[in-house]
This record gives sequence, C-alpha cells and structure tokens, in this order.
Amino acid sequence: MAQSIYSHDTIYIPPREEESAPLEVALGCSWGRCTFCDFARDPFRILPREKIVENIEGLARLFPEKERVFFLGENAFVLNAEKLLDLLGQVREKMPKVRSFAMYARADDILAKSARELKALQGAGLSALHIGVESGSDSILAERKKGLTAQQMLQAFRMLESAKIDYHLTVVLGLGGRDYSRLHAIETARLLNRTRPQSIWCLKLMLFEGTPLHQEWVRGTFHPMEPVEVLRELKLFLENLTVKDCVFEDTTVLDTYTLQGRLPEQKETLLRAIDRLLQSPGAL
Repeated sequence: MAQSIYSHDTIYIPPREEESAPLEVALGCSWGRCTFCDFARDPFRILPREKIVENIEGLARLFPEKERVFFLGENAFVLNAEKLLDLLGQVREKMPKVRSFAMYARADDILAKSARELKALQGAGLSALHIGVESGSDSILAERKKGLTAQQMLQAFRMLESAKIDYHLTVVLGLGGRDYSRLHAIETARLLNRTRPQSIWCLKLMLFEGTPLHQEWVRGTFHPMEPVEVLRELKLFLENLTVKDCVFEDTTVLDTYTLQGRLPEQKETLLRAIDRLLQSPGAL
C-alpha cells in the first residue's frame, strides 16, 4: 500500500524527521541547477490537489497515530501560502492526531511569502523548515549555481524567526574543493553565527556521475578533498562556530562515524573527537 502513495521506493527525509509521516506533495526541485546535486533527478512538478488528497487518505490509513507530517519534495515550501494552508487543513481533517508539519525549503521560497503568510502557516501547524545552506561563501554559492547569496539566506532566516518557525540547516563539507576549503569553512561559520537554527547537519560532498561538478572533476578543474582534508575542514568550521542552543551533527564523517553534540556546551568534546580521528591514520 505504501508504494501507491509514493513515486519512488526510496524516500529521503532528514534524520530529525524519521518519526514523521511522509506525505508526497511535489517531485523534484523548483530550482534544479545546483552543479553538485543529484537529488533533483525528477522534473519538478507539484502534484495535482486531488492526488495529494488521495495521498493524505492513504497516509491516514498507514499512520493513523502519527502526530507530525513531513511534506515530501525537494522544496515543497515553493507552494504558495494559500495552497499550503489548504493542504495543512486537509491533513488535520483526515489525520486529527497531527499537531505539526515540516518540509524542505529554499531561502527564496521563504522570501516569496509575506510576514502575514508565514504567521498564518505557523498558526496552522507549520513548525519547522529544513534548508540547505551548503556554504556561506558567496563566491562558492555562485560557482555551484545555488541561485542565492548569504545575505538572502540570512534575510529568510530572520523572517522565520519573526514568525516563530524553527529551521534546520544543512552544510556540504568539501563543496569548495581543496582550493577553497578554508574560505568555505570560515565563511560558512560566519554566516551561521548570525542565525538561530535548531540544528546544523553537515554532509560530505559526493560527486555524482552526470552532474556538472562531476564533469569539472573529470576535466581536472575541480579538486575534491581526501577524507582527512574534509575532517580538517570540519574542525575549522566547528572551531569558528559560535551558535547557541543548537544541535550539531555530522552523519557522514569518513562514512563510518557519527558526530553529534549540543552547541556550545559540547563543542570542545566534539573537537576532541575530531582530533582523535585525525591522530588515527588507520581510521581514515
């Protein structure tokens, strides 16, 4: 039955949403031009309302006890506020135990909405957005065709804070390659230090065949980092982070280890763990 309400066998949701019921409302990414991304293979489309309602009914049968729903789609928050409010209402009508919602968003999806619309969405149960920052360096963002600047992202985060909507941020380690590793780490920390995220999730850059960045690597114009270099970048990034009341996690460290701790309380513990890995060549 589960497959009937999902377009693919594999569903990608953030680790912090593993207990949420996943509702498919869109496929692909409305931007779809980031040179490193392989998650937007589907052509972007918002599912017809009748199909989404059908999915909600299926979800209600599958997860009648769930209290939280995660809207699937690489940036489901691209839907306008009116459509989102309608869908939130449909879910709560058919799944009365649901109390909160979350979804992926791009910063420009947030900027496209008014303060009043964000407050209305928050009042209807939208409690969190998951947003890919990737880097805080404008030059790296431009090179990787993210389509956003650090300042635009900061403006979007301020809007969420005013609306009392939580947000979780993702950073891609190694996105600047060997040549711009230090710039990437320091500029990203500098941006995030001006934010108030509930969590920061670090991912390691993967070079997916067929992406423009993979082609740059083949041509020799992009220089990916070795695992030990990525770990040093992670350390530099964390050393420069001063965020408060935030969970920090890296679930891709050397494909083997998971680092997780609360900032700033466990920052030194995390740094010591990274140092131990750096001092153990066999682990790399």
